[in-house]
Amino acid sequence: MVRSIVIAALVAAPSVAALAASPLCATPEQAAKVQPVYAATPAPPTFMAAAKLALPEAVVASALSAKQAVGTTGAGFEAVWTSLQAWDDATLVLLKGQNVVEVRGRIPPGAPSTKSQFYNLKQEGAGLSGHLRPDLVGAIYAVEVAGAQGQLRGVTFVDAAGDSLFGVYVPEGADQKPGLVAQFEKTRSVIAALPRVCP
Repeated sequence: MVRSIVIAALVAAPSVAALAASPLCATPEQAAKVQPVYAATPAPPTFMAAAKLALPEAVVASALSAKQAVGTTGAGFEAVWTSLQAWDDATLVLLKGQNVVEVRGRIPPGAPSTKSQFYNLKQEGAGLSGHLRPDLVGAIYAVEVAGAQGQLRGVTFVDAAGDSLFGVYVPEGADQKPGLVAQFEKTRSVIAALPRVCP
């Protein structure tokens, strides 16, 4: 009985080859386009490189070195979001069409709705609020690259097609604030401890 369950689970699980061919994971050819962009300084945020290279943001993030990025599946949403709440300051970046919207401040707590698939943010007063859809998150990446204003550190959320949903970034100038850097590192550790999105 147990052996049958294990075999069934293995058959149902996506293979390494299937994951590598998914829109969330860079092929060797795609990685070869991405890596030179991040070998130079300053390096762009992954959403900017995605637009320039005409690739999904997940493909860009997955092509980075282990030192530059670590990713997990969308199933890790709640653990990652909880970790972000510990940051003393953050900039949420939301892309819509050709618009880039930024919201600065603490990341609010949230909870799954009892009536829908939304994850309702609980903000008191001014700041980020709204209703998120964790079930539509395909992957989450912690990214750290050498940006134009020093180290660029952020956590980016992408959909099942690998396209940008939103990102939460340590505000510029954080190199002068070791506490914020340490908070980002804790979130990165949370992501690193969760199942990998790509082999």
